[in-house]
This record gives sequence, structure tokens and C-alpha cells, in this order.
Amino acid sequence: MLRKLKKVFRALMKKKFYTAIHILGLSISLAASILIILWVQDERSFDKFHPDYERIYKVNSHLDPKNNGSIWGTSPGPVVNYAHTSRDVEFATRFSEDWNVTLVNDEKKHKVTGLKVGYGDSTFFDIFHFPLRAGSLTGFQTNYTHTLITESTAEKLFGSQDVIGKTFRWDDDLFFVSGILEDVPHNSSLQFDIMIPLGYLAKIFGGNGKWKTIDEDLGSYRFATYIKAKPNSSPDAISKVISDAFSKARDGETSTVFVLDPIKTMHLITPDGNKSSLRTVQIFSIIAILLLVIGAVNYVNLSTARALDRAKEVGIRKVIGASRTKLFFQFVIETIVVFCISLIIAFVLIFALQSGYSQIAQKSLSYSLYNSSMWLYIGLAIFGTLSLSSIYPAIQLSAFRPIESLKGKSLKQLTSNSIRKILVVFQFTISITLIVCTLVIKNQLTYIQQINLGYDKDHVLTLGLPDEAYKHIDAIRDELKSNSAIQGVSVTGVWNLTDYFHSTGDIDWPGKSKDNKLIVSQATIDQDFIPLMDIQLLEGKNFSGLPADSSGYIINETLAKQMGLTPPYVGASMSFHDIPGQIIGVVQDFHFKSVKEQIGPMVFWTRWGAGTLYVKTTTDQAQQAIKALETIYNRYPSDVPFSYTFIDEQFDNLYKTEQRTGLLFNIFSGIAIFISALGLFALATHEAQTRVKEIGIRKVLGASVFGVVKLLGKNFIVLVCIAILIACPAALYLMNQWLGNFAYKTDLSIWTFVAGSVIAIGIAMITISYQAIRAARANPVDSLRDE
Repeated sequence: MLRKLKKVFRALMKKKFYTAIHILGLSISLAASILIILWVQDERSFDKFHPDYERIYKVNSHLDPKNNGSIWGTSPGPVVNYAHTSRDVEFATRFSEDWNVTLVNDEKKHKVTGLKVGYGDSTFFDIFHFPLRAGSLTGFQTNYTHTLITESTAEKLFGSQDVIGKTFRWDDDLFFVSGILEDVPHNSSLQFDIMIPLGYLAKIFGGNGKWKTIDEDLGSYRFATYIKAKPNSSPDAISKVISDAFSKARDGETSTVFVLDPIKTMHLITPDGNKSSLRTVQIFSIIAILLLVIGAVNYVNLSTARALDRAKEVGIRKVIGASRTKLFFQFVIETIVVFCISLIIAFVLIFALQSGYSQIAQKSLSYSLYNSSMWLYIGLAIFGTLSLSSIYPAIQLSAFRPIESLKGKSLKQLTSNSIRKILVVFQFTISITLIVCTLVIKNQLTYIQQINLGYDKDHVLTLGLPDEAYKHIDAIRDELKSNSAIQGVSVTGVWNLTDYFHSTGDIDWPGKSKDNKLIVSQATIDQDFIPLMDIQLLEGKNFSGLPADSSGYIINETLAKQMGLTPPYVGASMSFHDIPGQIIGVVQDFHFKSVKEQIGPMVFWTRWGAGTLYVKTTTDQAQQAIKALETIYNRYPSDVPFSYTFIDEQFDNLYKTEQRTGLLFNIFSGIAIFISALGLFALATHEAQTRVKEIGIRKVLGASVFGVVKLLGKNFIVLVCIAILIACPAALYLMNQWLGNFAYKTDLSIWTFVAGSVIAIGIAMITISYQAIRAARANPVDSLRDE
């Protein structure tokens, strides 16, 4: 065996250039593919660490399915009780959450901010597996002041994990630590730092109209309801039980249907069925495979292109008695050695790039040699790639006939190998497809950044004030307006104008049919909000700040159309939350959710409290405005530190997933084109070497450098052009699918495909030209006496 390996290394070292090309192409394709597989594996692993995850479902609310109503991932509180009545349900629980919470350790005078609080029923841990490190679940299940905190939260809040029985404060309420949980895995859709019994929410619930408890409230869709079905049960049967019970409780006045959503796909498919995340994962899975194939194709191309160099070696060895089987295995062993070296280099690259890649992907991705499922993916990849890159070249090389090989008669057969041309086309088809997809994604992200949102988001910052401050809100508003660094101030209930999701169906107007179950977004604002955000009034007037505003409503264009109103809209009667009033104004439609969604109906009103301060400033005076806000904020007692957010930051955060997708596409399309160009470079080098005498003769007969370059490059450029013809329809299909997830999207311009094609041809020409020019400028005398 040692002798065979020595022969293999000797053969590889004879052609250092081609060996280096083989190893470089394979190692880069392997490293890139494994990194993609890490990301794909993480995306597909969400929520699958729970025992019996196949039987766990989330209850989604489909509002008015007959008229394509909205689908929400939340449901009313009583739904959990209706689920318990189904004989197919083993457990049911509710979950709710609060964000950006500040907890206080009064003993150490220590605060921890930015925490996430989860609320769960006593059955929560009968469904979900979040391991308990210390303490007991008993207190959590029986007393709403007994909580569970994660290990990292215990360290942050108390400086230790030995905290059972210790207390902390949230606002004015005191809580006891009854248990320590392991930190919630990053691949869990449910995220929390502290778990508080749902009984706490029940205690502070102030009622909702005629409903006095959370177990009665049929109007507020604030809970995520989960059920664990019994084995072999029917999700549809459970859905029907819940829907029928809810309809009965609402006296048949609702068209809402409840649908079970498997948690195993919940991370990749939104409640309304949007599969953009799933498609992204599928696309990247395909890219991982294709990158491996591109690396293998490089090996096949070079091995078969160089077959003539080894033809005489094969002929001599066959003459002296070497069997085809023996030769076959020698060439397979050569491939295995190259592959093993490439794999080692790939692992080194992965460890070196892992940290940066995790930052780009915004995930805690880690590669471990002890990850069995990871090795399964890698094993399949290795087997497939190794099979492709070794068996075909080995068969071809070992099949040479000794007499023809020694006479050099295989030349024509090998240099016109159609398989090699097909593989070059295949490589560049993949690369061009990725280039075009990258350009389309970039165009869509640019379109999103430049889209007319219907309001001015520049230089507007938002923040929540301490509760005590709102008692003096008029004085605060006047003080801020008098500051020269501040252009406008508004107090509103809109906490995030770029992704606002406070909706209701409690709207009525003359002529509304009983079957109309319209769901509208609602926002309480003051008289300054519309002018501050530069939202355009199409008809009527703004709120005045006077008591008369309480009976007035401002709606958007979409709501006016869906109500069936005809101009003039002002003065039309409507009732909202059972309070009659009139429409006093209509604003132009503006985006208050992602551009993936159509602009929906919206109602502005002035009643109820408002919890968010909007302040408009300028670029030069932003810091001065922030200091003024901080001074005012710190006048009032609060456990929450001063914090603000600019609306354009909220906007950018909304599209982080798309931005990451675009960046990853840039990286992997660059890798694909690099590997393809690497293979093309090696093939062009080999082409120049095999035609060195022909080039010398042509030079003697007067051929120009351009003529020689054209001679060597035209066949490769033709292959790239064929790849373009195949790649453009493929990219068109893929990008139509991806853009289909956006309600507002850029056009697929023909110039995008032209640009992608020109880039590919340019890269191919540069790659080929280097070796072609070098061959063309060589001294023909040296070429002709090469023997």
C-alpha cells in the first residue's frame, strides 16, 4: 500500500500546477458547501429538540377564510380551554411575551435591561422541553410570583446561579426565583430570559368590555396557543372542535376558523403561508450541492483533458502486464488522495472562517467534529463528489488501448471530448444563474430602500417615556417644541411605524353587510403625528387637539374603498369599538408593514392612551435633540434606562433577512464563478500546451497575437454563450418565485440578464486570454524544436 501511495504522490508532483488547481478547486468548493450546510441544518433544526415535536402544533387564527381574511399566529385566551375538550388533544397551553424588560436586584442595586419575559400556563412544560438545572416547577405552577430564569439571566442579575429563593423586582412587583432553566437554544421559536406564570397576566388583566378575565376574553388575540396531539390523531378534527366551540361562544357572529400549524415547519413558513424563508433554505441547499458538483466537474475536466499526457504511460504499463482493474484503482486512489488533502484544507478554512460567517449569517453557527448529523451531510457530499470526480476519469484513462496510446492516436478522440464541453457549460450555467440572481436581489433591496413609503422616515426618532412622565406630557411636548434642534413632536400609540400590527374587527358603518368581517389596523395619534410624518391628507382635515376629536376618525384610502364609500368621504358615519363618530379626513395610503404585504386598511383616532414619543430633528442637530430628550427622561423615576430608535433603523432591521440573503448570494456566486474560472484557466493552459506546435507554425506563417487568442478562446466563449442561454431562463424562474413573496417589487429587467451575461463572458475572456496571449507571444522557434 505504501508503494502505491508513493507512486500516487510521485505522479501528482510531476504536474504540480494541475495538482494545485485540483486541490484549490475542491477545497474551496468543499469549504463553501459545508458552511452552507451548517446554515441549512440550523434553519431546519428549529423546534425539533422538543420530544414528540411531530405532534406539537400552534393554533393559528384564520379570520374570515371565505373572503381571504388575515391569518394570525395568535388566538384569544379561551381557545386553550376549547382545545382541552377535544379527545385528540393530550396537552394545551398558552404563551405570551413582553420585550425589552428591565429587572432589578434591589439587594445589589443592580439592573438588567433588554430582557424578554415569557408567560406560560402550568401545562407549558408538559409540551415543551426546556431543561431545569435547579429548583422545582411546583412553585411556578401554583404561584404567579414564583418564576423560572435562565442560567445566563441568573448570572447577569445575581452574579451567580445559586439563586433559588432569591427575589427581584419588575416595576412595582416582587418575584421569587423557584427554578433555573438552561439557556433557551437559539434554534427555538420560543425565546425568553425569564418565565412568569400566566396567572400574573390574569391578575393584572383589566377586562375587555364585557369580558372580565383572560379565560373569557374572546376579542383579544394576544396569546400563542400550542397543543400536543395524541398519537395518530387528526389535526383537522382538532381544528374543527376549537372552531365550533369558538363560534358557539360568539353566538355564531364570527367567521374565524382555527388551523393547526406544525411547529416543525413554523420557523420557515409564516402563519399566512408565506414560504419565502423555506424557499431560501431550499435554494441554498441546492447551491451547496452545485458548488460541490462544480468542484468535481473541475477535476473531471482536467483529468480527461490531461488524459493524453498519460496515454503513453498507460500504454507502457499495459504492455508490461498491468490490468485495467489495477490501473482503474490507481487512478481512483490518486483522486482519493487529492480529495483527502482538499478535505483537510477545507476543514482548516471552515474553522478560520466560522466566526466571520456566523456574523454574516447572524447565527451562532459552530462546527464540531463530534456533530454526527453534520458528518452524515458531509459523508453524503464526499461520496457523491468522490464518485463523480474519480470513477469517470479512471474508467476513461484505464480504457486506453496500448498500441493506439503508444502511437498517439487518441489525440483527436480526447481533445474533442463532448463530455468535457457539457461540463464546462454546466459549470458556467450555475455561475451565471447565481450572478443574475444576485443582481436581481440587489435590485429588489435597492427598490425597497427607495420605495415611496408614504411618509418621511428621515431624522425621526422614537422612544418610550417613563409612566410618570406621561402625567406631564403637555409640558414635555411644549418644552421639546421650543428647542431649536427639534422640528416636531408627537405622542402616539404607534411603537414601530415600519412594522405595525395592532388590528381589530370592531368597526361598523351604515350599509355594512353581516358577512363583512373586515379587519383594520388601528392607531391612536395626536394632532401632530400626521404633519410630523408628512403623511398626505387627500380629503378633509387633521385632528385639532380639541375634545371634539373624540368623535372623529381619519382613515386611509384602502379602508375607504373596502367600506364601499364614494367621494366625498368626509362626513360619512362609522362606529369604532361601539363608539359612533364621523370620518373627518382621508390620508393617502402609506406602508406601515413590510413591502411583502399589501397596504391594509387603517384607522387613526385620538382616544385611549399613547405610549410612544416621536421627535423629528435634522442630521446636524440630532445629537443636541437626543441630549434634550435624555435630560427630560432622567427627570422622572424609572428602572428602564434612556433608549431611543431612529425610524430608518427600524426600517433597515425589518429587511435584515433579505440583506443577509443578498450578501450570502454575493459570496457564493463569487465562489462559484471563481471555481469555474479556475477550471477554465487550467483547461485553457492545457489547450495552449497541446497546440504549442500548431501555434508556432501559425506564428511563422504570420498569424497575429489576436488571431492566436481567437483560435484558443473561441470554443470556450461559445460554451459560455450556450451556458447563458440555459442560465437566463433558470434565473428568471427562480427570481420570479422569490419576488413572488413581495407585494411591491422591482421589475425583472432584461438589462439585469444582459449585465450578468456580460460579467460571465468578461470573466471567461480574462481567464482564457492570459494563457492565450502568453502562448501567442512565445518564440515560435522554441515551440517548433520542443522535441
